[in-house]
Amino acid sequence: MIRTLLGPVDFYGRPRPVLGLHCYIIQAGTFALAAYLFMSWDFSGLALMPPEAFARPARDLLFQYWTTPWFYWTTLQFIYEIIPRPTIVVLQTMQIATIVALWCGLFGILPRLAAWVALMLGAHLIGMFLIGGDTMDASTTVLLFLLFVVALFPRGAYYQLGISAEPMALSTRFHGPVFILLLFMDSYYFFSGFNKIADVGIGWVLAAHTELWSKAAIENSLFVSSFSTSLWFNSILSIKWLAGMAALLIFALELLAPFCLFLPRWSPAFLIFFAAMHVSIYLSLGYGYWTNTGADLMLLPYTAIVARLRSHQRRSQAIGVEQPAE
Repeated sequence: MIRTLLGPVDFYGRPRPVLGLHCYIIQAGTFALAAYLFMSWDFSGLALMPPEAFARPARDLLFQYWTTPWFYWTTLQFIYEIIPRPTIVVLQTMQIATIVALWCGLFGILPRLAAWVALMLGAHLIGMFLIGGDTMDASTTVLLFLLFVVALFPRGAYYQLGISAEPMALSTRFHGPVFILLLFMDSYYFFSGFNKIADVGIGWVLAAHTELWSKAAIENSLFVSSFSTSLWFNSILSIKWLAGMAALLIFALELLAPFCLFLPRWSPAFLIFFAAMHVSIYLSLGYGYWTNTGADLMLLPYTAIVARLRSHQRRSQAIGVEQPAE
């Protein structure tokens, strides 16, 4: 009964066999999303900023005992205390090298090395942007973690050029990347809900007034050409009671996200909901959380889906054999 309710309860207690196909999907999705994003950004303008613009102290509320943000160290920004800051040509070269590495990984050319090169160079560029721009984009956090997971894939989890692919190979060694990525995304959504409580309180649902966001987005899209939203979608979300229900559902499911770890049969519903939430944010506010959406879709239970399709195919063949010829 417990197994029927919870699904494969040993999935998080001990490694469970996972198809190589799932790792292939994570590899292809990660490199494709990262390549798209790095080809969309331009970091060369950072070379025009004065050095003092990158000496920003950390926010007092978050880092009371640290004089600089943590990513100042993790993205190697401290090296510019020793060497001169990069020029436009250097930044463009770093960005091009990152994009080349990402395309190599997407086509299966030395994917582990490609992931590490893209992670180190990409994290450095993003860290420079964050410390100079005083902003944090949640999508970049997910993006860098995706590259980190791909860089630590176990042997045999990659598809590689010149090596025969084995997407139907079933191994417990492939369980790790899927579990770690699911744990990260569950934590990501849970702390998003927890921060709402810490910043606003349990009454965030009433204080959010998401219907006003939709109305403001409609006005902005009419007068600012770069602010692109869907008018029909915003007209739906601008209904007060409907916007309130959407806010309540988002708030509740963010706090319940960790239960995906213990209720594997429910995780597809959570993941599809959050992917749909990111798409709705794009349609209503013009913010594209495509990295988050991609991560959600990468975590669907592809091993179970393939097993179900195979089982259905076997049943169909058995029924066809049992039926007498006309």
